Amino acid sequence: MLRQVYIILNEEIIYHRSYAKGINPSLLIDVYLKIKRDAFKKLGDQSGSYEFFQTRLLFTVEKDLNLFFIFVLGLSNVIENTKPYIFEIKQKFLTTYGQDIKENNFTAKNEELDSLFDKVQRNFGAKISIVGLSGVGKTTTSQLIKAEEIPLEHTPTITGKVCTIKLEGINLYLWDFAGQNEFDYLWENFIAGSDVVLLMTNSTKENVEKSKYFLEISNKVVPFTRLAVIANKQDLPDAMSIEEIEKIMGNKAYGLVAIEPDSRDKIIRIIADLLNIDPNVSSVLKPIFERDLFISKGNNALDQGDLREAVNFYDKVISLCFELGDISQGNEYKNKTDKLRTFLN
Repeated sequence: MLRQVYIILNEEIIYHRSYAKGINPSLLIDVYLKIKRDAFKKLGDQSGSYEFFQTRLLFTVEKDLNLFFIFVLGLSNVIENTKPYIFEIKQKFLTTYGQDIKENNFTAKNEELDSLFDKVQRNFGAKISIVGLSGVGKTTTSQLIKAEEIPLEHTPTITGKVCTIKLEGINLYLWDFAGQNEFDYLWENFIAGSDVVLLMTNSTKENVEKSKYFLEISNKVVPFTRLAVIANKQDLPDAMSIEEIEKIMGNKAYGLVAIEPDSRDKIIRIIADLLNIDPNVSSVLKPIFERDLFISKGNNALDQGDLREAVNFYDKVISLCFELGDISQGNEYKNKTDKLRTFLN
């Protein structure tokens, strides 16, 4: 997905738009200077790409103006498919602002650019692949996210692209596919290009063990893609605990009861967290923002030796983690606060 957009003129960032976590502006300038050195060694207007940690930067430059356009993308994005969009953006920018760009006090109009880049972002979206064996609740989860009527009986699914979920200015492309064994040869093609893989289980030991097969496929086909195990049907008596499932799978797991409509916000927040979507994008993501904020405040209090204040913030983190379905992180901070409380008593 398109994570960030930067426009740099004469070594200064004149426009920045974030849809998800990417590169801090102060760090980007250092990366930009290296890109610029490489680009200016060549003749003519240039475009290129550059990998930086878990992101891929696509850039194009207008040398006469010392003007750079940078898209910060996920590693799953195909550069050749993205180039037409950045070229189109550059041309529209040059047409709109023309000779004004050369003025010393030039400033871009953020509202106009926001609208322009939001339209571009919708062409990227993020591919969310829901995988798992038959009957674990993949289609039920898809319908939960779409806020459609949830089926009470299992009907085997043989579908590809299901729908587009709009989260404010960001499109999420939700894919659900058959879990029957006769279609297992298609799984590699199905999850290719995914930004997030949700591995659904029904939380039984047998199903969890068999579902490890999907981990192998994901590691092979999309090694850089974020994956989470969704432990569905946590309301049933034979459901394993989240901790047990994480131990078997070696991956973070989230508990879910997909037949409950109230679980919709939880699964959307899980997806947004995996994509590192900017929490300011939607009010639905407010708990993610609050969790990160309280973690930061708790850590700062701990660094300053204020254990009681740190415990207060971490207690809020624990509550939000459980609300988000992130049991393992919630337990991590619970263990931390329990240890801190021993020093307070």
